[in-house]
Amino acid sequence: MSPVVGEINRIAGLLAGLGTVEEADEESVLVHVGTTRASVRVLDLAPELEVVSVTQLVGRAVTNDERLRDLIEERGAQLSFGSLRRSAPGDRHTDVLLAYAFPLGDLADVALLTVLHLVLAGGSALAADLA
Repeated sequence: MSPVVGEINRIAGLLAGLGTVEEADEESVLVHVGTTRASVRVLDLAPELEVVSVTQLVGRAVTNDERLRDLIEERGAQLSFGSLRRSAPGDRHTDVLLAYAFPLGDLADVALLTVLHLVLAGGSALAADLA
């Protein structure tokens, strides 16, 4: 088993405490947290450099108006972990995504779960504001 597969299996086990986990492929899993879903992927960028990438769908086909732009700007500035973006900034409707990546390094389970929880909880809170 490759190191990436081993790490994504470890992450899937940790994420099970936060939501419903589905296997996506050898490098990623999908997790449903509240009304959101996120892809969590482990990327092997270079020798001894594995990165965890989280992309969370926090709003689907949201009306892309001034209120949304202001909310994303305001909430994005408040985030400690991740950045918010609209998938189609010029369209009438857009998806809202939270993205965050960090080096996996030697993070122990509790530390890794803490970072994942902070990121996903921030996206879940934003999803509630968009509803």
